[in-house]
Amino acid sequence: MKILDVEIKCNGRSDRVEIFPFYDMHVGKSNCNETAIRKQIQEVIRRKTFENRHILVVLGGDAINAISASDRKRFDFSDIADWVATGTPEEIKEALSDLPKREIKRVEQIFKPIKDSIIGAIEGNHEKSLRRYHDTDVQAELCNALECENLTDECILRLKFVRKSGEGRSITSCLIYMRHGYGSGRAAGAEPTKLQTMLSEWECADVCLSGHTHTFCVLPPKPVAMIPRKGKMPEGLLWRHRFAANPGCWIESHAKGRGSYESGACYPSRAFMTCKIVIWPFFEQHENGRGFVSPKLEIRSYPIL
Repeated sequence: MKILDVEIKCNGRSDRVEIFPFYDMHVGKSNCNETAIRKQIQEVIRRKTFENRHILVVLGGDAINAISASDRKRFDFSDIADWVATGTPEEIKEALSDLPKREIKRVEQIFKPIKDSIIGAIEGNHEKSLRRYHDTDVQAELCNALECENLTDECILRLKFVRKSGEGRSITSCLIYMRHGYGSGRAAGAEPTKLQTMLSEWECADVCLSGHTHTFCVLPPKPVAMIPRKGKMPEGLLWRHRFAANPGCWIESHAKGRGSYESGACYPSRAFMTCKIVIWPFFEQHENGRGFVSPKLEIRSYPIL
């Protein structure tokens, strides 16, 4: 587990923090939609040009498909992306001899324009399988290539927002709990139940993120009544909201070609959606307890086709 502190220096109340999660990309897989990934990266680049915006990116596991040819149980030539078989004969042989290494290079090339925005990467079950059964730590290699933190299999991220004010410095914070997976299940009700269980276990967290099942899902916000532990007592209750989401995957359920692991296993079609976390670090609650400042959070979802 990784516990990570990230300080963000804000200019004023209008500052906004946006966090883009990339879960379950499986780069190197035949039905990985790299066009959609690159489109989302262009959106990250665009948002970075906005005034008083702080843009962060996290990778949520299974960034690469990470199935080597030596894994006779899971390896399938028809599952390899077309770009692996392009180039000179020597380049193709090199790629096939060490597919995970080639996939890491591909991810590095894709994310190079926003490398400075990547906080870190969670280890997925595909990366973990190579480490456990094939003595290859592709997670460490991926993080070294992207020059980001290795967030292990789970992480608590504390974002500390700091700005100058008339009274010196104002500081607020929020907590985000992230992991790759939190159980599985194909039924429609499995994902909301899993996310709700995460919220119950990690009550300190403002946001919980989990993927693995490739099922996009954002829970309705959970309202929490509160009063500040110090300072002036408000006139009435204050409120904060807690969120949980599965950001979805970047794999097409049904892709043109010979077939995929998903189609062969009769996996249900997945919504091609993603989400981002939006934070206003210094939001003032007016109705009950004027003058109480704390972060305001939202999770915004949208299609990625």
